[in-house]
Amino acid sequence: MKLKLLSLCFILVLSLSFISGCVDEQTKSAENSSISGTVDEVKFAEVMKEANSAYIKSLVLTSQKNVSASQASIDELVNKLTYVSDNYGQAPPAMYANDTSWTTEIERAKLIASNSQELLAGGDIEAAHTALEPMRDLFYSLHERNGVIRMGDLLTVFHATMEEAIGAASANDTEKVATYVPKLKSEWQNVTNAEKPSSADENYAQVLIQVDNAIVVLNNSVSSGNSTEVKTNAENLRLAFSKAFAKYGVVIS
Repeated sequence: MKLKLLSLCFILVLSLSFISGCVDEQTKSAENSSISGTVDEVKFAEVMKEANSAYIKSLVLTSQKNVSASQASIDELVNKLTYVSDNYGQAPPAMYANDTSWTTEIERAKLIASNSQELLAGGDIEAAHTALEPMRDLFYSLHERNGVIRMGDLLTVFHATMEEAIGAASANDTEKVATYVPKLKSEWQNVTNAEKPSSADENYAQVLIQVDNAIVVLNNSVSSGNSTEVKTNAENLRLAFSKAFAKYGVVIS
C-alpha cells in the first residue's frame, strides 16, 4: 500500500513538473514574441537619416549632371528605402503608428527612388532628377497628417512657391513674379522661425540670411520692371536656397 502511494506521489510530482515547464516555455515564448514585435525606433531613425542624406545628394548630384556620383547616391537611396519598407512597412514606428497609409506611402517612396534609378541607368539624368521631386510632397503630406511638420517640411513648402516664381520669371512675366514675393517672404520667415534641425551648425543663420537677401534682391528687380534682372535674380534665389537645402534639408524622416 505504501509502495503504491509512493508511486502515485512520484507520478504526481513528475506531472506537476511537466506542467510547470510547459507554462514557463509558454511564458518565455510570449515574452520573446513581444520583444520580436517591438519596433526598433533608434534603428528606424538612423536608417531614415541615411536615406535622407542619400536623397539630398541625389537631388544635388543629378542637377549637377554628375552621372557616376548620382548613380551611387540613388543606389544608396533605393537600398535604404527598401530596408525601411521591408522592416517597417507592416510595423511602423510610433510617429506613424496610426497612419493607415503608411505601408502604401513607404512603398511609393521606394518606387519613386527606383524609377529615378532606372531613368539614370537609361542615360537620362535630367529625367532622373525630375523623378525624385515627388518625394518632397510625399513626405510633406505624411508629416502633415501625423502632426510632425518640421523645418525641412517648411523648406518643401517654400521650394514649391519658389519654383513657380522662377517659372514666371523664365516666361518674362514680371507682374506674376511680383505676386509671389510676399508669399516667398512669409514662407521663408516660417523656415527661419522653425526649430533648428540637428544638422544646424555655426553657419546656419548666415545661410538662411542669404536666402532672405536673395528674396529682397528679387523684389527690387521686380520693382524696376527689368525682366532680364528678374530672371537672373530668380535663379540666384534658387542657388541660395539650394545651399540651405543641401546643408540642412530634411525630407525623409
